[in-house]
Amino acid sequence: MKCVRNTLLFALFFMLIFLQPCSVNAAEEGAAAPEEAAPLVCVVRFSGAGLCVYGDPSLAGVPVAVLADQTQVQVLEGPMDFVARIRVPGTEVEGYTDMRFLGQADAIVADDGLYTYEEMEEDIRQLQARYPGLLRVDVTGTSADGRNLYALTMGGENPTQHILVHAGIHAREYINPLLVMEQLEKCLAFYDRGQFFGTSYRDLFSNVAVHIVPMVNPDGIAISQFGEAALRSPDLVQMVRACYAYDVAAGRTKQPYEIYLTRWKANARGVDLNKNFPFGFALGMKATQPSYAGYSGLLPFSEPEAASLGSVTLQYQPSVVISYHSMGEVAYWNTTESRYTEINRGFSSYMLTLVPYRRMGGGGASGSYLDWIYSGETPVRSITFETGNVECPLPASQYPKIRVQHDAVLPAAAWYASSGL
Repeated sequence: MKCVRNTLLFALFFMLIFLQPCSVNAAEEGAAAPEEAAPLVCVVRFSGAGLCVYGDPSLAGVPVAVLADQTQVQVLEGPMDFVARIRVPGTEVEGYTDMRFLGQADAIVADDGLYTYEEMEEDIRQLQARYPGLLRVDVTGTSADGRNLYALTMGGENPTQHILVHAGIHAREYINPLLVMEQLEKCLAFYDRGQFFGTSYRDLFSNVAVHIVPMVNPDGIAISQFGEAALRSPDLVQMVRACYAYDVAAGRTKQPYEIYLTRWKANARGVDLNKNFPFGFALGMKATQPSYAGYSGLLPFSEPEAASLGSVTLQYQPSVVISYHSMGEVAYWNTTESRYTEINRGFSSYMLTLVPYRRMGGGGASGSYLDWIYSGETPVRSITFETGNVECPLPASQYPKIRVQHDAVLPAAAWYASSGL
């Protein structure tokens, strides 16, 4: 992105010295798919009254069976778009069902409460061990409080297109790192079994590499989840306390300190990372000094977390970007100054046929990640999903619906990127 690079010189100089991506046991491309893989065991999840099994893949007519939650099934074929052919061991039940309601029985990524940075790190380690030929893990920097920043790549060595997915740029929106990690694991698990619009996952992801930055803001997420005790640096604890004093004095909060921290959006230095990008920097800034939300920082890319995400973006020049935020079950797809409104109109319309969120209009530039990518030389299609329909941080009860809504986002985005549309 030529118009961005001059603005990035100081940040890139910093990253060249301190934030060089270091591959963590980067693996070679995996071996060819086995001729006949054993059925993968899944369990029924989030089906409510029951999950219908039908006699044909159109999922039409009278169901041959209705499965209760936690029923174990063998996936004989699929996912084929949303559909899978399954068998219930020890019964006569065999047929087709909605793949979105099935979860891998031995899944590594688990939705069992708060999804923490430490759990994510362990999940990354285990996923790399289980899928060594399919997943590359890079450390792209360290956060203000010393946590590693990760970029995960799934796909072939010579892809023609790149997709970038990121989540957790705002601290209190920490349900979304869990979502993108589950999306990644499902694609890895079904790499040699799944297909989308008739294209196998293996072919799809050989031509399209997916790069996932699962937790852009790990320090802020730790604050929102556990308070100031989660911070390692005493200086950063003092910074957070100073933010509270400023926000109280400025009338920006009336909450007790502990509740205030749960609503935290910024990084550990009180900078809103989604206002720390160059295009429109500091326009409409809602806070004049470090705060729980709304402060842009002193300079674009002053924060290591924003600089790291910017570095990954410049490295891969993605043609498709998916950003996860919360809340409202709405989707943003454009900005007033965007150079790519027309090509993005088709992409966003397509994605909203899969995820039934309300389309939102675009506002003026304010230094967000979206402003930045839409101002560059590389044409980009992007959508920002705002998950959940209650106030952040979202309770765990919101997650089942979110997971089902976004189940096919990665293969669908890959198919679109490779289709030439």
